[in-house]
Amino acid sequence: MHRDTTDTMNTIHLRLFGLRSARMNRIEEQGFLFSPGLTVGKVWSELQHAAEPHTPLASLQRDLVHALVNGLPIQRLAGWETPLAIGDTLTFMVMAAGG
Repeated sequence: MHRDTTDTMNTIHLRLFGLRSARMNRIEEQGFLFSPGLTVGKVWSELQHAAEPHTPLASLQRDLVHALVNGLPIQRLAGWETPLAIGDTLTFMVMAAGG
């Protein structure tokens, strides 16, 4: 697993909004160890695989997640195949609807 590292020289910054607890307003931040070929989709898959059961992260379908790389929506980049670089900030949050 690539999570929770203190080596900031070889990491990306990961921000999760409301994905690990029932409280959707909770924000978690952590380092994620960089490896060559790392993409947004690969990080999401690893996080889901390691998630505790009964958390939104464990069961949320990818199409219900808004992902940003350095503040840009992945739809403006290469989607879930967007490559990541050391020092990038990757944000995942649940899409909200309403009006």
